[in-house]
Amino acid sequence: MKSAPVLIDPEAQASGLTGLWNAVAGVEFPLDERLLLQQLRLDTDPRRCFAFVEPDGGIIAAALVKRAARTGPSGEVPATGYLSWLAVDARHRRRGLATLLLNEAKAWLSSLGATSVRFGSDYYHLLPGRPVEQGAGYVALGAFLDNRGFVGEAEEYDLVSNLASGAGPAEAPVGAGGRFEYRQFRPEERPAVIAFMQRNFPGRWTHEAAEAIAAGMRPADLMLAIDTANGDIVGFSRIYDGSSPVLGPGVYWRSLMGSNPGGLGPIGIDASRRGAGLGYGLLVHCMRELRARGIDTMVIDWTDLINFYGKTGFKVWKRYEPMSAPL
Repeated sequence: MKSAPVLIDPEAQASGLTGLWNAVAGVEFPLDERLLLQQLRLDTDPRRCFAFVEPDGGIIAAALVKRAARTGPSGEVPATGYLSWLAVDARHRRRGLATLLLNEAKAWLSSLGATSVRFGSDYYHLLPGRPVEQGAGYVALGAFLDNRGFVGEAEEYDLVSNLASGAGPAEAPVGAGGRFEYRQFRPEERPAVIAFMQRNFPGRWTHEAAEAIAAGMRPADLMLAIDTANGDIVGFSRIYDGSSPVLGPGVYWRSLMGSNPGGLGPIGIDASRRGAGLGYGLLVHCMRELRARGIDTMVIDWTDLINFYGKTGFKVWKRYEPMSAPL
């Protein structure tokens, strides 16, 4: 076994990395090559994939690391690095491989001026934080991060609802048939959508929306709230199903979600229009849209708004602990 990991091309090694991931976490987070390649190809942040590779080419441990390059809400690029994920095959644990991978990741991030590292939550992430799951591997990951200076934050959640059961609100969405309407995005509205996002949600949500449109997102996968008095966009939500050209986090783990999976997120309303029920109305509209597509199981990813979404029947499905450490 080499004493240091090697650099690999994660796109070229997507099959081996998918196999490693599924050997480690495939029961709870089953990864397919389509999703892994999508995430790698859409992202533009500088990255490195460090790995330990057997003589026969088998990957027994790997870590994907990124350096933030997009502007945040302040307009500045944060000095943040990401340990997107780290996986060690169970047969090769307790040999220091994870430590060597993390050390290599920290050294590379420091060379690019990063001052902190977060576990997960990167652009085109697979995990928004450390999974809080049962199992020796997840317990070991938590202990590993704790012992290396990572500090946890308040838990975040993926929420799930069974639309096929008819669960959800019975009342009509706020604004339907009145001053506000909910409808899908129209391609000619791209400049207006990006301007709306930049005013209200500068940083990640703006970048992700622009990149998804450029990557071929279907108009039906972006829902808008419109003020019919002047045509202004006052809210948005992204939704997905298994056939979406750009898969969103709500359907990452779609093989656990039955034959007709769907998802939502993010969702947001113009700051000057909040408090009037438009967010709730847009949520209800999106649920009905997905139900009309035949969606059975719907997931809302990476949120702490359990009570808000609970009003429409959503319950906690998966739990994550955001964690970060100084460099």
